[in-house]
Amino acid sequence: MPFVCELIKSGFRSSLLMVMLLAIDTHALLGQVAVTREDNQLIEKYHILNRTDSVMDGVYQLFYKSHLIEQGNYTRGRKTGVWTYLNLGNTFEFQYDYDADSLIRIAGASRQMLLPYESPCMFLGSSLVPYAFLTSRVGYPAEAFKKGVQGKVELVLVIDTTGQIKHHYVVNNDRPLLSDAVLRAVDKFPPDWRWIPARSNKAHIESTYTITIHFDLH
Repeated sequence: MPFVCELIKSGFRSSLLMVMLLAIDTHALLGQVAVTREDNQLIEKYHILNRTDSVMDGVYQLFYKSHLIEQGNYTRGRKTGVWTYLNLGNTFEFQYDYDADSLIRIAGASRQMLLPYESPCMFLGSSLVPYAFLTSRVGYPAEAFKKGVQGKVELVLVIDTTGQIKHHYVVNNDRPLLSDAVLRAVDKFPPDWRWIPARSNKAHIESTYTITIHFDLH
């Protein structure tokens, strides 16, 4: 009898091992592969379903240089669950629940307490993303560099209640060689980018989002 029981146990282990191997083989057949993609200072790490299909599926991470600034999950090409957004030095910015389409946590105890009623305008992603995009596209305008023009450009985006850019402008446009280059780069923002409009008394309102870019020759 003990011998029969041992055979049964052995058969169970073999069956379990076979199931595990089948699961591994199924995963292999899916061909899900890890991808690392770099765009200037932004580095993406994610998985795609298979080599012939670029649909994202699984954990996604975005780095600015060596700093993790975004992390969440994709489910067959769609952002799902809670995503965390960070700034430099692993500084927490906010968390967004894509299933609920809602901002659920924000940096700062006082702002967190007010979150059910009001919140500032925010880019739906790390704030470093639009900054890195602009600086990599603008570079240092050749004519401004040649003439020794330097300083900062404060770009203001007017965001409507749906989270889209309504229009944009620069504050104190006294360095047109710099500001014009920044304004042109805004037109190259990816069309799927979205902002979280500010809220007041629980309602979305038209709001502004500012990106400051410094041009320094030294």
